[in-house]
Amino acid sequence: MAPTPRTVPASLPPFSRRALVGSGLAAAAALRWGSTPAGARQETAADPTTWRTWLLASADEVRPEAPGAPTAAEVDELLDYQARRTDETAALVAKWGGGPAVMPWAELGMALSDEFGLSGIRDNRAQTLLRVAMYDAVIAALDARAAYPRDAPADARLTPISGEVADGGSFPSEHAAVAGAAATVLAYLFPDAEAGRFEALAEEAAESRLWAGANFKSDTEAGLAIGRAVGERAAAYGRADGSDAVWDGEGRLTGPGTWQPTPPGFVETPVEPLGGTWKTWVLPSGDAVRPAAPPAYRSPLWQAELEAVQEATANRTLEQVRIVEYWASKGPQGAFTDYATELIERNRLDLPHAARVLALMGMAMADAPIAVWDAKYTWWTERPITADPDLDTLLPTPPYPSYPSGFSAVCGAGAVVLAHLFPRAEVDLLSSAAEAAAQRAWSGIHFPLDDDVGLEMGYQIGRLVNVEARADGAE
Repeated sequence: MAPTPRTVPASLPPFSRRALVGSGLAAAAALRWGSTPAGARQETAADPTTWRTWLLASADEVRPEAPGAPTAAEVDELLDYQARRTDETAALVAKWGGGPAVMPWAELGMALSDEFGLSGIRDNRAQTLLRVAMYDAVIAALDARAAYPRDAPADARLTPISGEVADGGSFPSEHAAVAGAAATVLAYLFPDAEAGRFEALAEEAAESRLWAGANFKSDTEAGLAIGRAVGERAAAYGRADGSDAVWDGEGRLTGPGTWQPTPPGFVETPVEPLGGTWKTWVLPSGDAVRPAAPPAYRSPLWQAELEAVQEATANRTLEQVRIVEYWASKGPQGAFTDYATELIERNRLDLPHAARVLALMGMAMADAPIAVWDAKYTWWTERPITADPDLDTLLPTPPYPSYPSGFSAVCGAGAVVLAHLFPRAEVDLLSSAAEAAAQRAWSGIHFPLDDDVGLEMGYQIGRLVNVEARADGAE
């Protein structure tokens, strides 16, 4: 549910989150942007088959063999599907094809993270593996379609569901390619899920194209095969990214001012001490943007940070409480995926551009926590509640070191990438990231410096991803 309109504290640029998310999007956009789209960078002349891929060496790496002409049996099969259409099958067509094919799978990825309780850094990793795989699968499918022009089903007896005719050809089905990639990656990421759960969804998504009359069975089979091949490459990337390493306790700092287990759980082993060593997508390494050391314990600068968070928590307003609760309920991934979704829909982006938005944002939001975790476990800084046990915290303190803030970094990274892709939304996006960072100190779980430094790290990483975006062939 979208939050109510509000004004942020005077220290931040005023904005309404309804300009990005929620039922008031159209009204707010009309006020801020007039009747034009939000400045999306979608160049119609850019050929997606020439765009950079991330898991594939090239777009044609998994190109299938040339198809034959559709057979009479395939036409008859579509006629049979057409004769058996119901409201339920129409709902399936809308579910998997009502917008860019990556969107329902991205939504499922977010839901699965909640279902299986992934930590923040693992959530960012999971969503990015999923989204990059879907993006590469789209590019590979479009490459094959360009190589093998084959008309979409066009028999006079066929009546495709409105809006579901394949544009410019049908082999292979890009919807099926997305489904094959997504299901393969999700099966890798969530091995405790019910056996066959994701493959069944992929088959359902592919079959929806037959119900729609938009693809032949051979189109969907080829698409699924392309997607599965890409998904296997994503899973191989994940198995080699270092996230399975087990910490042996080496390198832990102790003494005054260092991290200690915090209430309410007093967890002895902090979360993901090796997270900073994981493989990055765009950053040269996890330590590439490592910040300077935080203020020395008990120094005047340290004391100023403590007093700042004490003042923030002691004078917390009801509006700040609402803001903290919003961000706690959404998290960086949830909020910025919502923003991306609204902007994709408002700008009516096609499938390859929508997939690119999610993939680029995902890579920035995956690299950001890796960089932050490198810094956290370099400095091992205590949390505010350790420095002042009487602090009025609004949220449970996370069980890992304080400096810098991963939440802030992830929001900063996501905002900078989306601002590049949707430049007319830049003010709102950057304001939202700044608010997301500030509320961590309002809640009492971070020093303000943690938030400031984390946000700037996120900005740096987002800008680095934008360099890649400008060179990926899409702009």
